[in-house]
Amino acid sequence: MKLQKSIIETEEKISPQQKKFQRLSQKIVQQKAHLAEWLLAQKTIQARAQAELLPAYQQLRQIIFQQIEQLLKQKKQKMTKAQLAKLDAKIEQLALPLWQSQQMSEQQNSFLSALLKAYGHDVEMYQEKADAEQGFAHDAEYSFEQDVEQDIENLSEAEFFQLEIAELKISLCAEYDLEIDFFDFDADDLDDFMQKFLDKLQQQEQLEFLKHFDAQERQQLEREMQREKAKAEKIVQQRAQAKKNAVQSMKGIYLKIVALIHPDREQDQHKKQEKTSLLQQVNQAYEGRDLLALLAFQVELGQQQNQLLANQQLKAYNLVLEEQLEKLSIDIEDVIDSFNWSNHRSMRSNCKPKVNDLYENYEQNWLAVREEIKRTEHVLAVYKDINILKELMRSRDLWEMH
Repeated sequence: MKLQKSIIETEEKISPQQKKFQRLSQKIVQQKAHLAEWLLAQKTIQARAQAELLPAYQQLRQIIFQQIEQLLKQKKQKMTKAQLAKLDAKIEQLALPLWQSQQMSEQQNSFLSALLKAYGHDVEMYQEKADAEQGFAHDAEYSFEQDVEQDIENLSEAEFFQLEIAELKISLCAEYDLEIDFFDFDADDLDDFMQKFLDKLQQQEQLEFLKHFDAQERQQLEREMQREKAKAEKIVQQRAQAKKNAVQSMKGIYLKIVALIHPDREQDQHKKQEKTSLLQQVNQAYEGRDLLALLAFQVELGQQQNQLLANQQLKAYNLVLEEQLEKLSIDIEDVIDSFNWSNHRSMRSNCKPKVNDLYENYEQNWLAVREEIKRTEHVLAVYKDINILKELMRSRDLWEMH
């Protein structure tokens, strides 16, 4: 990779910050590839589910509907009262979840509704309750969202900030078992509020800790704590300044690239299209805080010489890369969490799933559905033979299995 060569290749010994930059760069490249692999797998599995699983589930529902029709036919055969009762119970057992799914045709839903009415089910009440619950939830959510949006629009910036602080105080009181008067300080913004909250929380913990020592020991510990606090504050300030420098540097890189490739300055239509496409990529990299991509564009356009970056600049860049690496990890976790892993071996053993596990998990689900279709078709064949059906009903265990 030209970017890595331009930064790393040198006869001089590289510094710790340069090593860190190299390490983070490599990890980001790996995580980008990992995320792309997961996104491709997600798209592939969703397409397969649309083409395979959904039609299979519909086929399964149709076979169950045929089972109901077949059992109703068999009721016309010569049966004992006990056998008829068993058939009615089985028909009701099959019909209710099928009707509740609302995935059948209008004609089939009407048939199931009439059938369940005959078995004493108040389907209108079920339907009205379901519609009412869904409608109420929708209306309430819509009304609530409208009210909130209207209220927020009417708030000033200061009032909105105070609302956020009030909600945050309630949340922190519940999480840390605090009284509301704990928050006896003002803040300029949310970050300032959280920093002051954590500082006060730490002070209280230190006071509780110091109670266990005599006066002399307490004074010595307090001096040590002050020194540690000063060191920590200095580190925080340095990181904040480095982050600010990194953001300014990224903006500078971005503006230089845009000035060089802006399509409005190009007369040749073909080159103008190329630069338009390139500008879109650069904008995307800048909006996504993709420092490596911006540096790579800079190198490709000949704006950066093959030399090592200064340590102070690398410190700033490393903070940006750490943030980008964390975001990539979160994006990967979001894709993983979008799937149901409850029956997969990797989750039972507390192992983090891999892309191959996703395909394996789908194949297991796909196999299970096909096996269920085969089993349901076999049961349908059994229901069509009156002699086998009667024999089956003689065994309670076998009948319940079917």
